[in-house]
Amino acid sequence: MNKTLITLLSVLVLPMMMFSSVTQAVENLTDHLLLKPYEGSTIRHKNVQKFDEYSAFSGMDQSGEKPVGLELKGKVTKLIYSNPKDRSIFEIFENYRITLEQGGAKILYQCNQKKYECAKRYAGPTFQKLSDIHSITNLVGRYLLAKIENTNHTAVIAIAIGEQFTDIHIIEITQMDKDMVTLNANALGSSLNADGYVIVHGIYFDTGKISIQAKSKTALVQVAQLLSSKPEMNIYIVGHTDMQGSLKSNIELSKKRANAVLEELATQYGIDRSRMDGQGMGPLAPEASNTDEKGRSKNRRVVIVVR
Repeated sequence: MNKTLITLLSVLVLPMMMFSSVTQAVENLTDHLLLKPYEGSTIRHKNVQKFDEYSAFSGMDQSGEKPVGLELKGKVTKLIYSNPKDRSIFEIFENYRITLEQGGAKILYQCNQKKYECAKRYAGPTFQKLSDIHSITNLVGRYLLAKIENTNHTAVIAIAIGEQFTDIHIIEITQMDKDMVTLNANALGSSLNADGYVIVHGIYFDTGKISIQAKSKTALVQVAQLLSSKPEMNIYIVGHTDMQGSLKSNIELSKKRANAVLEELATQYGIDRSRMDGQGMGPLAPEASNTDEKGRSKNRRVVIVVR
């Protein structure tokens, strides 16, 4: 085999470049900074989603009929390259595999469809439907799934080599941008009319404290507009917490936070205090499980109830 013709740029050398958040739905046809293609390959297509779901093919189930996917979320970059005509699938594949391993990546899965290792039949449609990979056919192609990480960043790389093309998919595990959608006063009012209560998304507190963060202003403005448009409406403002800490402290904290919202609406937006009553439920009415941060974040909330 020729010497390795691919360059894996170490996350320790280029952490800021590798995990840059500057992206577009469709970017210029440039290589990903993490993994340079096999020498002589020609880039044909590139698509980048700043945050998306991705099902990474990781084999078939015991029946051999159903694909198994590693479910990922993050920045997803999909590239398609034309292979150099004088290089075999095996040589291209081995160069990628060796380079990834030398760069500190862990190979999670690999298969050779010439030996029906990827799928007994219909490998092409399986890869296309699950992972949007098009280079592998029913009869030929090699595939690997690898993971590279350090203490700050994680990337999963799927590489599929066919007779003519190579798919390279790079999923950088990132957090979704939040606070991109806010309820308006009309939506809040509709929920109150329909259900008698509404969760007010977008009101934030520092951990363990009652001071309202500045980025809560948008949500507070909408609540104030709703109450100003409905002077006959009286409400409970109810604070909720997750289950971290004692029950007593969480109930106290949730009530203080509810009253902090009440004071903000009264002093900054002119809402009559007599129309509002602050209460705290602590962790006693969870929206989700408290076993992980995703659930706990849903449980930390402010709810308005018509009274």
